[in-house]
Amino acid sequence: MKKILAAIIITTLSVAIIVPKFAGYQFSETLHSIADKVNSAPGYTLEIQAMNSQWFTTDASLVISLDTTKLPSASDLTFAEDFSLVIKINAEHGPFIFNEQSKLALLSWTANVDAQALREHLDWSKDKNFYQVNGLMDLLGNHSYQDKIAAFTANVTPDKINMIFSGYQGSGQYDGQVFIYKGSAADLTATAKKGDFSMQDLTIDMQIKASLEQIFNSGLYDSETIMNFSSIKFKDNIDEDINLTDLYISASSFLDKVKQQASMQVSYGVKAADINEYHVQDIALDIAVNNISEKFVQAYQNFSQTLGDVSAEKMQETMLNFAQDNLLTLLSTEPQINITSLRGTFPEGKINGTMHTSLVDVSTLPTPIEDQKFWFAHALVNGNVAGDKAVIEMFAKLFMKKQLQANPQAQGMSAEEIDQMAAQQVPQMLDMLAQQGLLIATDTQYTTDFVLKDSQFKVNEKLIPLPF
Repeated sequence: MKKILAAIIITTLSVAIIVPKFAGYQFSETLHSIADKVNSAPGYTLEIQAMNSQWFTTDASLVISLDTTKLPSASDLTFAEDFSLVIKINAEHGPFIFNEQSKLALLSWTANVDAQALREHLDWSKDKNFYQVNGLMDLLGNHSYQDKIAAFTANVTPDKINMIFSGYQGSGQYDGQVFIYKGSAADLTATAKKGDFSMQDLTIDMQIKASLEQIFNSGLYDSETIMNFSSIKFKDNIDEDINLTDLYISASSFLDKVKQQASMQVSYGVKAADINEYHVQDIALDIAVNNISEKFVQAYQNFSQTLGDVSAEKMQETMLNFAQDNLLTLLSTEPQINITSLRGTFPEGKINGTMHTSLVDVSTLPTPIEDQKFWFAHALVNGNVAGDKAVIEMFAKLFMKKQLQANPQAQGMSAEEIDQMAAQQVPQMLDMLAQQGLLIATDTQYTTDFVLKDSQFKVNEKLIPLPF
C-alpha cells in the first residue's frame, strides 16, 4: 500500500513539475508561429519585443504595426495613418492554475492592449485596459476565450463629436476543429453639430469548422457568421431622419474537400426602415459565389504576400502576370456569382430580382486577355426583375430626375419643375420599353427576363445587339 501511495505521489509531483515547462514551451512556440503568420501579410508587422518564460509563468510584450504604404490597396488608403499597438501577455502554466479561480488546466493567459495613445480622444476607466482577452486551455487541449472592450466616452475636436459607448463583451470556444464565438455591445451614441447617431444591441454569432492551421493556410473552410443591429438611427439638423430596425449581415461558406472547391453566401438586409416617415420593409440583397478553386485561393494568398514591395507603377503589370499564370485555375471550375434575391417592400408595392452569372467551358486564356468577344462567348447570364407598377414607376422617376439634373439644358430648372417633367416622361418611357418588348406589362406589374448565352443577349426573347 505504501509503495502504491508513493508511486502516486511521485507521479503527481512529476506531472506538476514537467507539465508547466511543456505548457510554457508550447505557448512560446505558438506566439512565434502567430508572429510569422502576421509578418507574412503585406503591411503588417508583429514583433515579440520581450519574452520571459519561467517554469510556471510566461510574460511577453508584443508590438503589432501597420505600414499602409505596403498594403496592396495603398493608393486607396492615402487618408489612413500608420499605427502600432503594444500587447502585454501574461500566462500561467498548468496543471495547477492559481488566479481568480483555482483550477486544473494546461494554460491560462491574458492579453491586454492599454492603447494609451487613444486617451487623447477617448476616456475610459483608469484601472481598465482598453481591450483585454483571457484564454484557458484545459487538460484535454480545448480552449475557451473571453474578450472585452472597455466602455468609453469621447469628445473629438474640431468636429465637436460627443460619443458614448457601452463596451463590448465576447466569448468563444475552440476544440482544435471548431471555433465558436459570440459577442455583443449594448449601445453606441454620437452627437455632433451635423446630427445625432445611435446604435443599439449589436450581436455577433460565429462558427468556423476548421483548425487554426487551416484558417491561416487555406482561407477556405465551413463557416457561418451573423452580425445584427437591433436599431440604427440617424437624424441631422435639417431634414434627414433615418431609423433602421433589425439590420443584419450574414455570411457562410462551405468547402467541398473532394472537389477542392468552395462556395460562399452573403446577405445584407434590414427588416424595416423609416426614412422621413417613408416606411419600407424587408430590403435585402442575397449573393452566392460558387465553385471557387481552393488552389487558386492559395496561389493568390501566396502572391498577395509579395505585393507589399511592388511599386504602384508596376502593380498593374504584376497583377496581369499573376492572372496569366493562375486565372485558368479559377476559370476551369466554372465559377458563379449569383444574386439570389434583391428585394424590397415599399408603400408603392414590392420588387424582386435575381441574376445568375458564370463563365463556362474556358480551357485557354485569350490573347489579349481583355478580348471582349472571348469573354462574351463563355459568359452565361440569366435573370429577371418583377415589380408592382407603382414601385417600378417610382424608381423610373428617380432615374429620370437624375438624368434631367445632369442635363445642361435643365440647369436653370427648379426642383419642382424637374419633378414635374420626370412625372410626365416616365409613363412615355415605360410604354416605349413595353412596345419594344424590353418590358412586359400587365394590369398590376412590370416584368423582364434576360439571358446571355453563346454571345447572344436576349431580353424577353428579343435579341439585343452586343457592342462589338
